[in-house]
Amino acid sequence: MNTPAYSGIIMNYVCTAECRHCMFASAPDCPKEYISPDMAEHLASVLEEAGTSSVHIGGGEPFMNFRALCTLIEALNRHDVGVDYIETNAFWCSEDDLVRERLKKLRGLGVTTIMVSVDPFHIEYVPLERPLRLCQIMNELEFDYFIWQDRYLRKMIRFDRTKRYTKEELERALGKNYITDTASEYGLGMNGRALAIAGNIYANRPAEELASASPCRSLLDVCHCHLDLYGNIVPSGCPGIAAEAADYLNERIDPEKYPVMARLLTGGTKALYAYAKEKGFLPSPDGYPTKCAFCYAMREFLHRTALSADLAPSCFYENMRKHVKY
Repeated sequence: MNTPAYSGIIMNYVCTAECRHCMFASAPDCPKEYISPDMAEHLASVLEEAGTSSVHIGGGEPFMNFRALCTLIEALNRHDVGVDYIETNAFWCSEDDLVRERLKKLRGLGVTTIMVSVDPFHIEYVPLERPLRLCQIMNELEFDYFIWQDRYLRKMIRFDRTKRYTKEELERALGKNYITDTASEYGLGMNGRALAIAGNIYANRPAEELASASPCRSLLDVCHCHLDLYGNIVPSGCPGIAAEAADYLNERIDPEKYPVMARLLTGGTKALYAYAKEKGFLPSPDGYPTKCAFCYAMREFLHRTALSADLAPSCFYENMRKHVKY
């Protein structure tokens, strides 16, 4: 069994924000489903068996259900799997007492570090005062944290801390190209909802040029993969593709059960293109900005017409359709 490293747990896909760059297309209208106690125990057991020593926890927004978050950490503790950090956009940090209470609870569970999201995409949904309050109280409690990414905090520190900012306001404050600039600088793959931005950065190429026979070996890279609340593993950088945790870690990618992943692993986007065309897929005559955008377009079609276990979760595709048109 392979050992996930630098990996995380997605305890929910629902989020208070709908950020332009979100890898997992999380949004307020995603199903309000959170990791169950049984699934938390199962995933903790899988990680222990695989030899994983620690993970980070994210979403969605994990603080939307603090009880479920604590239950997950308790399960990880029982299986000797540590928590590197918990990700949050700090939407919940409206009152000092609540912040202190939750941080003390987390410290009692052995959590020592929080990752705080601050950038031009999050400020459309969370006023700056919330993450700043969280950081201030963590300083008081000597609770470790880091800001992702602090370069944007320096850019936005002069902003009105009590308000959310619209795209138009951010263009006036940060420049007309702030969306593409932020996406390019962010340090995450140009995938998920960021595919809507990719078209403004890269020139489109026809499907035939993007249909590569090179296997997508990164699909089975256990470095920074994510285990989700449904018991699946999502490969790093490949949202909308999933396999059951045990199958993934043991590389049991049955082409009958996982026809999309199996083809990408053996014949790349060229093999997936042949499969999608058999199902009726017609590529856009305008082409696609990246190979990942081409892959997504085929998977989105197959999710509607030839659904398979590896095209998950459905909420990813349902939300992506509102933002990415190919």
